[in-house]
Amino acid sequence: MTTEIAAPKRNGLAVLWDVLVAPAEAFAELRAIPHWGWALLVTCVLGTIGSYLQIPASEHMSTYSIAHDPRFATFTAEQAESAKKTAAVIGHFSWIFYSIQALLAIAVAALLFLVASAIGRGSGTFAKCFALAANVGFLNFGIGYLIHGIVAALRDPSAFQTSIDLLNVLPNLSWLAPGADPHIQTFLASFTVFQIWSIVLMGLGLRTIAGISAAVAWSASGAIAVAGGLLIVALTVH
Repeated sequence: MTTEIAAPKRNGLAVLWDVLVAPAEAFAELRAIPHWGWALLVTCVLGTIGSYLQIPASEHMSTYSIAHDPRFATFTAEQAESAKKTAAVIGHFSWIFYSIQALLAIAVAALLFLVASAIGRGSGTFAKCFALAANVGFLNFGIGYLIHGIVAALRDPSAFQTSIDLLNVLPNLSWLAPGADPHIQTFLASFTVFQIWSIVLMGLGLRTIAGISAAVAWSASGAIAVAGGLLIVALTVH
């Protein structure tokens, strides 16, 4: 009696769904066949929609920040108005570049996965690491950002005055430290429910796809999340 081995799904959408509901099966599939096309497409579409939905919030936050920034106190009325218009334009059209930002984040994550595989003496290749980054990124940069945009769109744009206000749309760790320094709040705000879920999936995925130890996999997953939080702080807090 012979045991038949089920053929790989070879369906990127099915694997993407399994990342959410059956990650062990999804990562085993990605180790055999590094699907990433559907993951990138769906992530970019959902994330772009989410970014578009928060245009009113982004516009108000940008113009409010300009108007209340002490660095612009010496501006003439014309200069101040020009700065506000520029900030509004950036807030209005930033959604167009969301796909590029998501792709860069996924590519950097893939490189860091590859480094972790090398450190752990694993068998990860760039193709496998990129597939893992794309499929896990779907959770944070796709679904997470879509929900972020929907919630932001349902609120009054005037409620968004600072970057913290916009970051705090979804539940995150900064809710546990409301009076903390802006740098700390911003860093903690990067750890949303979707980001924490992604950290878990990155650790599990690295173990399966790269075949590295739990210590290296979880250390790499946590380090990537911390680096992402610090980057957000550097880009938003002045």
